[in-house]
Amino acid sequence: MHWFSAAVLCLTGLLLGAVAGRLAAAPLIRRLRAQVNTLTQRVLHDPLSGLLNRSGLEDAYTRAAMQGRQVILVDIDNFKLANDRHGHPVGDKILSALGHRLAELASRYGGWAGRLGGDEFAVILPTATSATAEAVAVAATADLAIADLPSGPLTVSGSAGLVSVPAGYPWESALTSADIALYHSKHAGGPVVFEAGMTYPRTPADRRRARDNSET
Repeated sequence: MHWFSAAVLCLTGLLLGAVAGRLAAAPLIRRLRAQVNTLTQRVLHDPLSGLLNRSGLEDAYTRAAMQGRQVILVDIDNFKLANDRHGHPVGDKILSALGHRLAELASRYGGWAGRLGGDEFAVILPTATSATAEAVAVAATADLAIADLPSGPLTVSGSAGLVSVPAGYPWESALTSADIALYHSKHAGGPVVFEAGMTYPRTPADRRRARDNSET
């Protein structure tokens, strides 16, 4: 019986040690998980707008790869002029306000919104129809009032290019098609849906001028 009692005591000690070890490790595990979540947030999200960044958008697009998707690119008309005239803090407020609007629209239709860089944003709608995507694009580019500025309220508007892509369509190809439609939107005065045969202007300078000033 002595060996049995000793074995029981040994096993009990091991179990208590394991439990104690797990209890001691629990705070560490929670901290590690929090750090992983923080790093993931930083890697996949834009710090200014809080939206997905380019990598986060590509990840979302890829996760919906088995179905057709609507991709909308949005930018702000004459953003460079507003940024230069009113300063970068005002430019940041404009970007944040547009980001908030796009986040609400994307959430309403079960999609994602993100900032690609500068004043260019994207919305991915995995289950929406073309008509819904066009309605989202119209809402996304409507006049946006920026209040609480030293120089007084400021109103800006945007342009949008849309493309409807089938399952398995490459991310970069979807971006290029939507970007071409966005360029044409600058001249059309409203959102434009990409169609086969649409192309960029002859030179990058023409494209940049269209982005900087929609009236050219």
